[in-house]
Amino acid sequence: MTLAGLALAVFILSLVLTVQAESKSAFPEAISSVFAFEEWVNQAEDWMKDHFRWFTRMIAGQIENVLFFVEDFLIDSPWLLILALMVLPALHYGGLPLALLMLISGLFWGGVGMWEQSMQTLALMGLAVILSVVVGVFLGILSSQNDRFESWIRPVLDTMQTMPAFVYLLPAVFFFGIGGPPAIMATMIYALPPVVRLTNLGIRQIPHETMEAARSFGSTRIQILFKVQIPISLPSIMLGINQTIMMALGLVILATFIGAAGLGTEVWRAIYKLKVGWSLEAGLCIVFMAIVLDRLSMAMGRPKAPPPPKNTIPFRLFPQSWDTRRWAFRIECGIGFVWNAVSRMFGRMTGWFAAAVGKATSPFVSEASGERVRDFILRSRFLLGSAVLVALIVAYDVLGPGIGGFPEAFSFSFRKPVDEAVAWLSVNPVFIAFTKGVRAVIFLGLLDPLNTYLTHLPWYFIVIVLGVVSWISVGRNFAIACITLLLFIGACDLWTEAMLTLSSVFVSVIICLVIGLPVGIAAAHSKRLDMSIKPILDAMQTLPSFVYLIPVLMFFGGNIVSAVIATVVYALPPVIRLATLGISQIPPTYTEVASSFGSTSMQTLRKVKLPMALPSIMLGLNQAVMMGLAMQVVTPLIGGVGLGRDVFSALNQANTGYGLAAGIGIVLLAIILDRLSQAWTQKQRRALGL
Repeated sequence: MTLAGLALAVFILSLVLTVQAESKSAFPEAISSVFAFEEWVNQAEDWMKDHFRWFTRMIAGQIENVLFFVEDFLIDSPWLLILALMVLPALHYGGLPLALLMLISGLFWGGVGMWEQSMQTLALMGLAVILSVVVGVFLGILSSQNDRFESWIRPVLDTMQTMPAFVYLLPAVFFFGIGGPPAIMATMIYALPPVVRLTNLGIRQIPHETMEAARSFGSTRIQILFKVQIPISLPSIMLGINQTIMMALGLVILATFIGAAGLGTEVWRAIYKLKVGWSLEAGLCIVFMAIVLDRLSMAMGRPKAPPPPKNTIPFRLFPQSWDTRRWAFRIECGIGFVWNAVSRMFGRMTGWFAAAVGKATSPFVSEASGERVRDFILRSRFLLGSAVLVALIVAYDVLGPGIGGFPEAFSFSFRKPVDEAVAWLSVNPVFIAFTKGVRAVIFLGLLDPLNTYLTHLPWYFIVIVLGVVSWISVGRNFAIACITLLLFIGACDLWTEAMLTLSSVFVSVIICLVIGLPVGIAAAHSKRLDMSIKPILDAMQTLPSFVYLIPVLMFFGGNIVSAVIATVVYALPPVIRLATLGISQIPPTYTEVASSFGSTSMQTLRKVKLPMALPSIMLGLNQAVMMGLAMQVVTPLIGGVGLGRDVFSALNQANTGYGLAAGIGIVLLAIILDRLSQAWTQKQRRALGL
């Protein structure tokens, strides 16, 4: 019997078992009652509370003092000073484009009335990132110097990266209280893995010849580490810091559920009051923060680019194809003229200042010392200029009339038109019919049958089938691990919830494939469409996951279908991106050969392009599955079910054992699905000779 025939026989048998089942499949109580994982965790937590919580609360107090100091500085300082402190580093590391982006972001935060909330989020995230970087770089260096330590810490990092973000909030609240300190500690643990991994990787990838050359000159191990390994691996370390910043921002927003103030609170309040416009403004503040921090951290890790030639446009605001449009060309030339004029004036002023300092100090120092002073001023002219600008702002605020908070004259809002548009859609009969049709198709056609199928199918049948599939796809060791992980889920009395979670994720991924694959194919064949959807996909990937809940809740109500739709929106970008990438990277010679044999465009797509792009498409589905599982913790806010609802309920009840068991269940499902999808992707790549 072929593999396809065996799969068909197993499917028919599973349908028969499902039809014959009179109720949902339940894991044996004899096992779940003995394996009291929840009780063990809570007992361990109580023991740690009695012996160590005094220490963690002391740490929380110190962190809280530092957090309040940073928050007070950012909020009470003149808005112009804070804006200058953000724009000047962006100008130094990223040039004029990044400086303008930082300026626009800061003006947007204040313009929509969320300056204070943005500063609170920056303070919270800044402390979390600093702690993550300090601890992460230390652990990364330790891993690079000790193979045994690396082999021990690798599975810990794997678990930390796959654990749902909400799970970290449970022990953080227990040990550090509520508010900013537990949010910082939970964020630090959640965002730690990238900087540890990339520090370790960067140091280990240094060529052996470089290390031998350093040893041949008599360098000690410490000297090699600080003078060779760390400087050479700095780009990799900066990339790890960049990823840590992005992960920290994601959890800091969720930390509003444990009392942390900031932009996350604005989003949550908007969800509670069903204000789409409000949530969109807060969400865009988070998007701008994510973009500028991402660009700034990446720019700090790159070598400084040489300045553009004089009398040229320093950067482009618009695509190069817009050069024929006179208005776009004039705007760019105007900005370039002003920027070049300011740069020349600043250079001349610095030169005059250096000459004046040299002339004033010439009677007191030697000519060589004066030359060094002038060189230092010229080398540090940006730093000195920034210090002068900051000093002028502070002096004007202290000695002059004062600057104060963000001016109301710069305020703007688009909440009202967005809310009006949503209100119009919610009563429009055509749109109402559309939403009802979507709910009916998803629930009656996909979700309800799959829920019934998976929850009524005997648990042992699913364990055996997944074990056999794992053996065939990956190998014997993973098959044993897969069976063990599934038995752990069942022993924790979470089998039905796990099946509901799998059902929601599978339906979401199917819909992502149905929508994302045609869009990705179209984008691969249309440069204009690709350029049009790219910023939309960027925004979708940087928005916090629970921002999507508000419009979905408004249009589709609170139910499991809404949870699936929100998951689809969140997990759709990687499917589109990787489908576009896979088809775009196919060499033109393949399609030319197909065309020379008389194939039509559709035949070339179906028989050449899609098979060649299948590994990339499978990778997109893998990412969609992972993002769908991550979304399961958020969707209970609008009626989602499964393991995510258990994690959310545990957070409300402060039941760490229950929440940890459900969170580990999501992690185990993620591990199983990730390994299986990766194995199938590798199989396709080998079949294509890639």
